[in-house]
Amino acid sequence: MIEKDVVHQHGAVTLSESAKGLVRRGLEGGKWRADVPGHEELCAMGLTVLEPLTGQYVLADLHEAQRNLIQAEQASMSQHQARITSISSLFAELDQMAAESSGGVVHFEDIAVANDLIAKYMETMRSHIYTAHPDARPAGQLKASIDRETRMLQRGLKMRTIYADSARTRAAEREWAQVASAHGAEVRTMAPDFVRMLLIDDRCAIISDQDTGPVQPPTGYIITHPGMVRICATFYKFLWDRAEPWMGERVRQRHDTITTGRGREILRKMEEGWTIDQIARLLGLSRGTINKEIKALYESTNTSSHFALGTWWATSAERKLP
Repeated sequence: MIEKDVVHQHGAVTLSESAKGLVRRGLEGGKWRADVPGHEELCAMGLTVLEPLTGQYVLADLHEAQRNLIQAEQASMSQHQARITSISSLFAELDQMAAESSGGVVHFEDIAVANDLIAKYMETMRSHIYTAHPDARPAGQLKASIDRETRMLQRGLKMRTIYADSARTRAAEREWAQVASAHGAEVRTMAPDFVRMLLIDDRCAIISDQDTGPVQPPTGYIITHPGMVRICATFYKFLWDRAEPWMGERVRQRHDTITTGRGREILRKMEEGWTIDQIARLLGLSRGTINKEIKALYESTNTSSHFALGTWWATSAERKLP
């Protein structure tokens, strides 16, 4: 096996001229004693073999020595990567402990405070970033962010963004949506009855105050308590399921589907055995609205009962749609 101090050397692996001279001697069948110049280098790299009978050294098999060295380096790399991962996990746990000890909800009145925290969490982001923007985003802000967000997507991170429907009329947001979508981001729009929100992994949520408008200085809450972050994530999914996909086009695309996102959500809950009242409470809608949605589904699928509608849904390709 290779000595530890060789495995963890910094820089290129090289041999002195004395050591190379011994290699040449060994290739010609020669032998040498342990006190000759260059021997210690070859020994440290696994390039020598001791002959017990003569007490001298000969050259080891070069291919085997190379294989052993590479395996040792690879093992070292794996150990370092494991340490890096464990460091990130440890400090994420410590951050969580700090958040829980402080209650996990902090109000901010200076947007710079929120931006600093966002930058901190984004440095160690592991999974996804979800955002919601009910107001217009400045063109300069969008242009400055697209390169950073493209790099995130190229690293395999997931990105979802919800804009207000009015974003479809604004050139800067249309251009952003086109570029981001081309790199794998998911973008949707909906009526602007939602709050500004940002979710990073399942560790941090930032939401604006309900009464903060586009003219007032942005204030809001930084949430790091696990339970509260989970509630925010559930609310975001509620918004996402009701928003319409957007890839930067000015007008809504025509779809060949006969169901809407809300209709599919109702069908899924009906399939799971939920009652109309339960579905209404879950979706935050009235019983009458749910019944209207079901009536619309009857008409679009040419059915007239829950059983017939369920049979249609069981074999529909639209089950795969969000």
